[in-house]
Amino acid sequence: MSDDIARLLYEGAVAVREGRRADAQGLLLQVIERDEQNEQAWLWLSGAMEDPADQQVALENVLAINPRSTVARRGLDWLRAHQGAPAARAPAPASRGEWTPPPPRDADEVEELACYQCGAAVYSVAAFCWQCHAPIHCCNNCAFRYETRCKELQDLTSTMAQAGRNDCPWWRVQA
Repeated sequence: MSDDIARLLYEGAVAVREGRRADAQGLLLQVIERDEQNEQAWLWLSGAMEDPADQQVALENVLAINPRSTVARRGLDWLRAHQGAPAARAPAPASRGEWTPPPPRDADEVEELACYQCGAAVYSVAAFCWQCHAPIHCCNNCAFRYETRCKELQDLTSTMAQAGRNDCPWWRVQA
């Protein structure tokens, strides 16, 4: 780990402990931009997020990097116990029969949406959020975020693949 990444990680962790969530998110996302496999950055980021769904994504990313992380597992268990299962994660849609993908989006279609990571207003044609640099065209920003069948068809089954930029032809802006 470079000195620069270590410094950003340390400052991000301090910001989380001091309750400066926005500062912590900015610092930790810089670490993740430079090293997306940084387990500690994802773990601290889970503590910097206010939205339980975002906390869950960060903790799932920790487990994608290190499936044996007891801290991430305890964090997910705590979220489930205190927040309940997110509504969108209710019974898997697979029980409703075969999934029919929608037709591909028109490449010229531009829609405004909120970044899943920081809530900034962005456009669907942007590659990354202007504020937090999270990828826009990813499963976490998609209307089918909790639909498992489309991810299987696109081989986007890992949390890391779903959080990263992808070229899924069925990507849609969340309503």
